[in-house]
Amino acid sequence: MSKSSDDKQSQSIPITSRKRPATSAPADLAEDTASSATTDTPTQRPPAQNSWQQGAQQDSTAEYGTPGRKAADQRPGAFNPLAWLLEGATGFVEEARHSDLGLSEEFWQHFYATRRESLLTARALIDSLLAQTERDATQRAERETRKQRRGTVPIQADPTKTQK
Repeated sequence: MSKSSDDKQSQSIPITSRKRPATSAPADLAEDTASSATTDTPTQRPPAQNSWQQGAQQDSTAEYGTPGRKAADQRPGAFNPLAWLLEGATGFVEEARHSDLGLSEEFWQHFYATRRESLLTARALIDSLLAQTERDATQRAERETRKQRRGTVPIQADPTKTQK
């Protein structure tokens, strides 16, 4: 293709911009001030004081269509980050279980001995907590039986003494 045919094709394709036309703020202010000085009609807007007011005065319409994207729950087979993390963690654990990670056999012997000791420590702690719980329950039951054995002694007023 020649350069002239490319220019013709680019000219024939309509280009729609979503951006507002860029204008310089001082020129707009000068035009608004000059036009308000010559004609005072109630339909004119007052000159903008800052860029926020200037943007509010510009007429802009958005020409957006409906988006073609769908939410993840509306798409079959959408990416699920939690499932991805779970799959990665599972793969890592499996790899670690079946690999010595390049460490010596002596390391693994000590590692398993340490793991066994930590499990025995946890078991001793749990046994201690269970014994304390049982001891507390036994003490409560003994207190209740002592209360019942005490009995009650009714105290009656002495009939020989008169009440005032």
